[in-house]
Amino acid sequence: MLSHKQIAIIFILAAIPFAFYTILRPDLVGYDSYAFYSQACGKFEVLGTPLIADLVLKNIPCNIYAIKGTLFLLFFATLLGIGSLGTLFHKEKGHLAAVFSFLAPTLFFHAIRLENDQLAYPILIWATYFYYKAKITKEKKYELYALALVIFAAGFWQGAIYFLLAFAITSIIFTIPAITAITIYWQQLIGNTMPKATVNESQPLIGLGSIFGLAFGFALLPTILYPQTMIFLILLLLQQKFAWMITPLLSIGILMFYTNPKLDKTKWTNFAKGVLISTAICCVVAWSLAASEQAPHSHTWNAIDYAIQQTDDNILQNDWDLGYFIIYKNGNTTAYGGGTKIPFTKGIAITKYNQNNCTTLKEFDDLNVVECD
Repeated sequence: MLSHKQIAIIFILAAIPFAFYTILRPDLVGYDSYAFYSQACGKFEVLGTPLIADLVLKNIPCNIYAIKGTLFLLFFATLLGIGSLGTLFHKEKGHLAAVFSFLAPTLFFHAIRLENDQLAYPILIWATYFYYKAKITKEKKYELYALALVIFAAGFWQGAIYFLLAFAITSIIFTIPAITAITIYWQQLIGNTMPKATVNESQPLIGLGSIFGLAFGFALLPTILYPQTMIFLILLLLQQKFAWMITPLLSIGILMFYTNPKLDKTKWTNFAKGVLISTAICCVVAWSLAASEQAPHSHTWNAIDYAIQQTDDNILQNDWDLGYFIIYKNGNTTAYGGGTKIPFTKGIAITKYNQNNCTTLKEFDDLNVVECD
């Protein structure tokens, strides 16, 4: 169990990047964030969201600060789960696993977005904690806790099935639910897992770069973690959005290096440990600043405002990734939420690409507001 002091440390770790996020960005980041934010404000309805997540996201306040406060609490719960997971492998210093998780930006960059996925993350991290607690203590009740949490998480995000399958590799209790899930959802599972070149977060291989800071975690990873780590690594290779799944486990690998008794016998022990902790803390600030540069940017809002002003009915043609931003700005969009490029017809459009049948009205950095024939 984490001590009050350790919980306080983790709270501060979670609070620092969210303080930057709130001060440096008066808006939200992320493309899909604006689908759910627009829904909260009664401007749009997101279809296909799992039942429990749908209930939560339709009733979340239409207020940036309330949303960021909610996201902060979810992130804090996630870090507490990672810290608790660490205590299973080192009672005194296990909480440092939460610190080491910042060596990769994946968890925080996901945590600042308003999506149904984020509601499931802390639940799945705590499911991971109970799963390994069951393995270490040999008490089956914890495995049942883990199963219950994974099933509950599926009510927020269908991707919880990946944890069901990963745990089923070394658990009979998870086997029947996993087989049932595959039988029912195998088509969706394949479709959601395969890479998609037109969607940045679904592209293959590039996710390896996002966990570079944790790569050394593979070296001293406890054997008990290997089966699930390999599953999550395969998912990461297929789509970069799955990188967050492997982050807690690699953080344990870094923790094992930090607490390795052999390290204490070397002359550079204190220096190495100091560098590791210092690097992780620097990453807290670095990722905080990097998050403030994520889309949408100020020129995006300026371009959308200008484009809407050029229309008589607020109807805009656009690149699909701008759709949710336009909805948030009370515009009527022709494309959103998918990787298909639709040819522009007569009217006002906003785009990053050259259009042969369109004349540029005004440029906004990488965006052009154009009038098409």
